[in-house]
Amino acid sequence: MAKLETFNTDEIVNNDPNRRSSNRVRATFQVRYKTLDSLVSAYTENISKGGIYVRTSKLLPLNTVVRIKLVMPHDGPEIECIGQVARVHKQDEKSDIPTGMAIVFRDMSAEHRAFIEDYISDLTTQKIMVQREETFVPLSIVVVDDDRTVRERASKALISKGHTVRTAEDGLSGLATCLQEPPDLILSDVQMPKMDGWNFLKTIRARASLNNTLVVFQTSLRDEKDRLLGYQLGVDDYIAKPYTTTELLVRINRLVNRTRKNNPSQRGSKALRGDLEQVSLPTVLSLLEMDQKTGICVIVGPTLCRLYIRKGRPLDIEMEGATKSVSHVDMMVKILSWTTGQFEFSPQEVHSTDKIKMSMQGLLMESARVSDEQ
Repeated sequence: MAKLETFNTDEIVNNDPNRRSSNRVRATFQVRYKTLDSLVSAYTENISKGGIYVRTSKLLPLNTVVRIKLVMPHDGPEIECIGQVARVHKQDEKSDIPTGMAIVFRDMSAEHRAFIEDYISDLTTQKIMVQREETFVPLSIVVVDDDRTVRERASKALISKGHTVRTAEDGLSGLATCLQEPPDLILSDVQMPKMDGWNFLKTIRARASLNNTLVVFQTSLRDEKDRLLGYQLGVDDYIAKPYTTTELLVRINRLVNRTRKNNPSQRGSKALRGDLEQVSLPTVLSLLEMDQKTGICVIVGPTLCRLYIRKGRPLDIEMEGATKSVSHVDMMVKILSWTTGQFEFSPQEVHSTDKIKMSMQGLLMESARVSDEQ
């Protein structure tokens, strides 16, 4: 196995525990990014373009298969993928490129890249929040998870920030803990014995004393339909496993700050609200069409827009800053490009006339067609 000497950003550890079964893997590179800045630089210059450059005097043959482990900064998770040596370079007097190998990722998925981008965003948000020195309000938090390690790790991080934490090992004991003394926030797993997260959430929302309690699901579920179900049942936010303590604190702070800006009395309403990072807007709108919902869907992204819906059919779109010359399809194209922000659908009477004159699926398909042509 090749012994690595240096790497273009941080440290590489020569380590091959053979955790991924592949007889073709010849070397394992573990890359640790020590700072946010080093991760941003590496992602922009290398990772997002499909590979990395390893500086080493121990060169491997072209097309050699290697394992890459990218370790995120600030106690972050490890992302593992397989790469292949695409170019071998020996430095000479005419070149500034150091001796090493260009490695192209073979299975770096869009989900991997999205996770790194979200991780960078969350770390950046955390730095901004610290710089603002916002007034800290300690919370009473209940952590519900059947994994003892997860419970202890989350509890330690929250207690270190001044929050009061109680724990429970399943939904049933979590319910008893919450009923004894209602908390400000519940951090709960989804897949648990005795009472899973779905039933736990249903029961929480059915109790008057707990109806307004903030609930965050920590889960490894990736299906949008599962996350949308959580929003339908009344979950406030998601955090995907595995997560770092920094990411956990950022998401809780962001949720609490966002909730304080809104009217707390609205939490008991039948509004469907959620985060565009967790569920895409087409998924939400398709559900509203299928259930033939009537009301107003507010989407908050770079700007604010309102979509008026009657029995699942889109009637009109209003977007702040849009002129009368902007068509409904063009507005929808812009809205569908938003990957961050919030949505909220409030059931109510809608008196708008039908200005769009097509079904929800028709509007989504036409918007997708126009987007592809742009």
